[in-house]
Amino acid sequence: MSAKVDQLCDQLRDRLNTIEGRLQSVKADMKVLPKQAEKALRDKLAEARTRVQARKERVDQTWAKLKARAQEKVTETKEAVSEWKAKRETRKLNARADLAEAYAADAVDFAAASIEEAEEAILDAAVARMDADAAQ
Repeated sequence: MSAKVDQLCDQLRDRLNTIEGRLQSVKADMKVLPKQAEKALRDKLAEARTRVQARKERVDQTWAKLKARAQEKVTETKEAVSEWKAKRETRKLNARADLAEAYAADAVDFAAASIEEAEEAILDAAVARMDADAAQ
């Protein structure tokens, strides 16, 4: 009987060693995964910052155009537009339409840039939270 008990103990030890090996592997993976996720997140943040910086000058120009167009709209009254329509001043009406279309395009560009800045802010917040959590 002692041979059978020894054999059973050996089998149990082998199984326990296998389980322990799996647990150690999982533990090692758990330590590596957050570091990989953190690195991926930091890489994404760097990419977002690069995109935002690359578009910054264009965004500033677009913002200036938007402000200028908003000022033009203030000076352009409904009465003036009605008068242009009545007099069939197509040159002025076409110029107004062209400016309105350019304004719309600039507004879309500005919105897209704002979304990229928001993405950068979100990634920056996530990295900051990871840093804070790691310090605790």
